[in-house]
Amino acid sequence: MQETKPLQGVTVIDFTRLLPGPLGTHLLSQLGAKVMKIESPKRLDYTRFYEPKLDDSSFMFYTMNHSKEILNIDYETKEGYKNVCGLIATADVLIEQFRPRAMASFNLDFETVKKINPNIVYVSITGYGQSGELHTKAGHDINYLATAGLLDLNRDEKGKPVIPGFQIADIAGGSYMLLSACTSGLLAQKLQNKPQYIDLSLLDATMPLNAIAHSMAEGGAPYKQTPILSGMLVNYNVYECSDGKWMALGALEMKFWNAFCDMVDKPEWKRTSELELINGVFPKKELDVLFKTKTRDEWARLSAIHDICLSPILEIEEVTKNTHLTERNVFNDSTIKNRTIKTYAAPFKTYS
Repeated sequence: MQETKPLQGVTVIDFTRLLPGPLGTHLLSQLGAKVMKIESPKRLDYTRFYEPKLDDSSFMFYTMNHSKEILNIDYETKEGYKNVCGLIATADVLIEQFRPRAMASFNLDFETVKKINPNIVYVSITGYGQSGELHTKAGHDINYLATAGLLDLNRDEKGKPVIPGFQIADIAGGSYMLLSACTSGLLAQKLQNKPQYIDLSLLDATMPLNAIAHSMAEGGAPYKQTPILSGMLVNYNVYECSDGKWMALGALEMKFWNAFCDMVDKPEWKRTSELELINGVFPKKELDVLFKTKTRDEWARLSAIHDICLSPILEIEEVTKNTHLTERNVFNDSTIKNRTIKTYAAPFKTYS
């Protein structure tokens, strides 16, 4: 089989800034799309100014935008507007990330754009969508997680909501859902032969991440009372090793747990039901002691030949050096300003 680029020949006009849109359009470029990022000199992408910097802009900006054609156009001037309209006329997709009605103030809203290009797929990314009580409200990742109930599910031992160390709504709800929105829009445009408008709300797109908790609550069993996959089970938990590093044990099914027991020579720990492995029913402290008998890498080597769902928790600096990820070509080596950095490759592989 030969790897292919499924979006080869697709042209995307990108009006997005910050994280959700730029990362999403970068991934579109890795799938073969030609992406033209439009930056007005009046509203440059804020990530340009973040630290650390690579010459005049940040590493973050280059990581998410190096694969695009970046055009500095003041589309609020007559000449700039004419140039942008010319680009739109030959594009397949337009993506914007302003608040509702902002594009209308630039005379670049969907109703106007579809007259310029009757085949356009137009995607608007906002925090709360184009309608609803909150549609004009400002927000960031933490706000969408709060409204989606996800921060409620992520609390410490004292009940305080814990802020994740990474962006969830922006990336899972925004960047990745943008791929689905664009490909769905392109398919719909082809099948229906008419322009498509897609209202992508980061909040809406984040909601399915609470699927397990939601379904349990619908059945009358609040997830917070029975956090099956959030520390309640000793066979689905994290453990500190002798070197202060950590392992993640995901032996949820009994076949994996019992195989783990065989690996560590603890046949007396074998069980027939996950209910017997609830923290407190099963003495978790015995696993805490066990894991501290070896370093993280020793556990990783031991578990490599056993089918038990045990993984080392990699530190962020280790991820790009991981053998599996390297063999999968998850990262590209990209040369920017005479500096080679790791950037994200296509999020999935396609073959013909």
